Amino acid sequence: MTDIDVPQVADPEVAAMVRAEVEGRWPLGVSGLDEVVRYGLVPFGKMMGPWLLIRSSLAVGGDLATALPAAVALECVQVGAMMHDDIIDSDTQRRGKPAAHSVFGRQSAIVGGDGLFFHGFAALSECRQAGAPADRVAQALAILSRAGLRIGDAAIREIRMSREICPVPSYLDMIADKSGALLWMACGVGGALGGADDTALQALSRYSDQLGIAYQIRDDLMPYDGTRAGKPNISDVRNGRPTLPVLLAHARAPRAEQQHIERLLADTAAPAAERYAAMSDLVHAHDGVQAAREVSHRHVQQATAALETLPPGPHRDALEDLTVPGRLV
Repeated sequence: MTDIDVPQVADPEVAAMVRAEVEGRWPLGVSGLDEVVRYGLVPFGKMMGPWLLIRSSLAVGGDLATALPAAVALECVQVGAMMHDDIIDSDTQRRGKPAAHSVFGRQSAIVGGDGLFFHGFAALSECRQAGAPADRVAQALAILSRAGLRIGDAAIREIRMSREICPVPSYLDMIADKSGALLWMACGVGGALGGADDTALQALSRYSDQLGIAYQIRDDLMPYDGTRAGKPNISDVRNGRPTLPVLLAHARAPRAEQQHIERLLADTAAPAAERYAAMSDLVHAHDGVQAAREVSHRHVQQATAALETLPPGPHRDALEDLTVPGRLV
């Protein structure tokens, strides 16, 4: 999962409520498992997931009170996944501070991520006490669980794609399941709790998949376009991950430079900073940044179109606002 430095998208009131819920559950000074959990959650990130969940619920006629525990649940699940991702990728920073495994050790961070998952399921169950009908809570639980499995399957595919060039369509399919499912986890849970019918859920599914692809491409671009990232710029090259700017630069390069890109992805011996510098030069030389940005824009347009079947109103408008060029991509 990704931690992308896009503009703050959470409404101040929504963000304040979610933050207050988290602070109340894990106050300063907690110990044991909860200390690791709090470290992952605080200070807060952009809360894009909770914001999407609440807006999706309100867009289909839901209410804030029944969605708020689910917003906390989503933040827990997504932060837990990021905690594990940092271990897999050997990234030592997250949200501008040392990653949990750098502070608590690898074993404690794994357990902390597991704890966040279970806290998330517990928080989602509280939607029933907050007034959500039992069938809606059950549907939301099913969406959350299936989205998590979809993300896990994509993570395995991403790991197996490492160290070599893959076809661009295969890469886009993978990130649709990786980052698209991440956003569907938010939009789908919110929609289910809000009482969305099948048509509205399908619209939110298409929206989240397309926005998720654009979201991941934005993350892919950060090491090459000068945007500050939440993780080290060298991370993808160090791990041999063939991101979209690299794949598109490879497709445009003459064979000798294609081979150079391939060697950089496969190399595990040269210093990562040197490999990253060489890859960056090749990506820029063959217009990988602009080409990837154009792909991202196409998926954003598809995300906008998907919302047309939702009832018009301020909450649909807020979801659509994320697709405005410059807002996300």
